Amino acid sequence: MRERLSKILVDACSLDSRYMVLSGDHGYALFDALRTKLPQSFVNVGVMEQAMVGMAAGLAKAGLRPIVYGLSAFVPIRVLEQIKMDVCHMSYPVIFLGDGAGLVYSTLGASHQCGEDVAALRAVPGIQIYTPADAAELAVCFKEALASNRPCYIRIGKSDRPSVSNGELASTVPQVLRPSPAGRPLLLTMGSMTALGAELAKDLDLGHVSVLRVKPVHRELIELARSAKQLVVIEEHSRYGGLASAIADSVLDAGFAVPPMKVFSLKDQFVHSCGSYQHALSEHEISDEQLRLRLGAFVRGGL
Repeated sequence: MRERLSKILVDACSLDSRYMVLSGDHGYALFDALRTKLPQSFVNVGVMEQAMVGMAAGLAKAGLRPIVYGLSAFVPIRVLEQIKMDVCHMSYPVIFLGDGAGLVYSTLGASHQCGEDVAALRAVPGIQIYTPADAAELAVCFKEALASNRPCYIRIGKSDRPSVSNGELASTVPQVLRPSPAGRPLLLTMGSMTALGAELAKDLDLGHVSVLRVKPVHRELIELARSAKQLVVIEEHSRYGGLASAIADSVLDAGFAVPPMKVFSLKDQFVHSCGSYQHALSEHEISDEQLRLRLGAFVRGGL
């Protein structure tokens, strides 16, 4: 996914000189191609994330199209006030890239882990939120964000998960990766949990949908969710304000009842020990192996 992101940034800046990428001293190799081909389109602002968002707002006011990159613990969390007031309040078309979302930086502790970014930004007016699972989803999310005149946030989690898409995508409508067999639950995932979700859906005979955009929610997702017998959500995000909440809120807002929903997500707790990515997930009982066991037990016991 990171190779595709590097190409997307180079292509965007090559096609339109208004695009400029700002980094808070993160990314390094990700920007090698851009720095080599278009050095004028890249600025390493340094460890000054709040100032970086202010700079992006100023560039946007001057007619440029800034793309702001940082770790999700810093962009958007550390700079939430600047995103709210400098960018969203003014409706500037700034794209924010939050990399390493969830527990990717498992060895660096709570300061670099982020399970609250979607929740924080869902409450900020005017910003669109994308949660791609692989390179193809990233490309179409970025395409829509580049075409938008609104602030956008693209959440990038564990980037070395297997791809789930069968070729390029035409839009950010939810991907139905596996239609729901009659009477079976519908599994909904976003981002880093989608590849594992595809395996589990096949093994447990579930329907499976990959959600690319969580704000605003597509009407197609509302229809899929409200029509299901039972919903199962897996997300590497807090259960408060994340994918499950977005689905439930949107179904209710559309005037429908929310089907029974089981959520597997980050718990309301911090990770207090450092270790591998799977170790960090295991503290929230959503490691790959734990999800296989827990979802299997739930499906067998609930049907």
